Amino acid sequence: MISLLRKWRRHLHQFPELSFCEYETTAYIINQVKDLPGITIETGKNEIGIDTGVLVTIGNGRKPIIGLRADIDALPIQELNQHSYCSSFDGVMHACGHDGHTAMLIGAIYRLSELYEKDFLNGTVKCLFQPAEETEDQFGKTGAQYVLESSALDDVESIIALHLDPEIPLGEVKLKEGVVMANVDTFQITVRGTGGHGAYPEQTIDPIWISSLMLPALYSMTSRKLSASDPFVCSVCQLNGGTSTNVIPNTVTLGGTIRTYSDHARMIISKELKSLVNSFTHLGASIEIMVHHGEPALVNDRDMVAILKESIQIVYPDMRIHNQTYGMGGEDFSHFAQVIPGAMMFLGAGIIDVNTSLHQASFDFDEQSLVYGMETLVHSVLLRLRGDQHA
Repeated sequence: MISLLRKWRRHLHQFPELSFCEYETTAYIINQVKDLPGITIETGKNEIGIDTGVLVTIGNGRKPIIGLRADIDALPIQELNQHSYCSSFDGVMHACGHDGHTAMLIGAIYRLSELYEKDFLNGTVKCLFQPAEETEDQFGKTGAQYVLESSALDDVESIIALHLDPEIPLGEVKLKEGVVMANVDTFQITVRGTGGHGAYPEQTIDPIWISSLMLPALYSMTSRKLSASDPFVCSVCQLNGGTSTNVIPNTVTLGGTIRTYSDHARMIISKELKSLVNSFTHLGASIEIMVHHGEPALVNDRDMVAILKESIQIVYPDMRIHNQTYGMGGEDFSHFAQVIPGAMMFLGAGIIDVNTSLHQASFDFDEQSLVYGMETLVHSVLLRLRGDQHA
């Protein structure tokens, strides 16, 4: 199976597609599974709420019904690796492991289809290849929200996902119940002053100067209304202004992100950010700030975490399980976990002597992790469906 998993992953890696544009990826997935016994395929806006992506159902609707999810989109990153299967497209790369997630789920479908054909599958499995995890569209929605709105998963009773992690070695996982990833909010600040000649700053209200004073305040934000155990991060990631070396511009814009674990912190930090930014209006500029609330924090269901842990202990008893959060990143799987008992596990995939991380141009992972992930998905399904004696 490793050779098939590697083949699927490398093809997907070589032909990445950005969020909402995963048409060839969708066609490739369908071609890999369409002839397997016991499956039905749903795709397109009328079926799953969005043009790209695939929902593959194994079984005849018999309960219980469990969901498996893999994300399929790539990122706008220029790859720096030198593999023979590197991205064929300039500025587009699978730098978050979605090619691996997709390959693992295809492999799981092969295994589960075999079990269904032997009458060993005591229920139904819905396998979602979800588009647009990385990016919201113009309506502020990601792929998960469109799939949920379509009702395609209304009968799913629980759901599982895996995420590759190149920062921990092969043979280790991160798995924890409760909050494991952050709320994702973005902000846009517009500082409108009065531009003019760079030689005569006294004739202007300089938005660059005002922004330069604002930046240290943003980077050193604290809140006396939050517990020290309730973390948050505020990062400025965009700074735009000016077109000439001797002209002070009229406007500067700043953009960034706020990450929190709790709804309370999300509300408090959003409010205090707006108050902090508006405190700089005394310098004469007109300042606007907009905060957009994106995906919620990912909360792992206790029972689903227990199933994942039991599966790992059965299949890979020497696997080391880290009972820790996954950091301040965000995941739109959280939309599913809000309405369906669900859990995501971070799967160790680090390559010895390769120092990289998610969303980096050097991102890579040990392909042996694909087998670990596929087997964990399959055995978790069997445990959830109480058919583990046939694993």
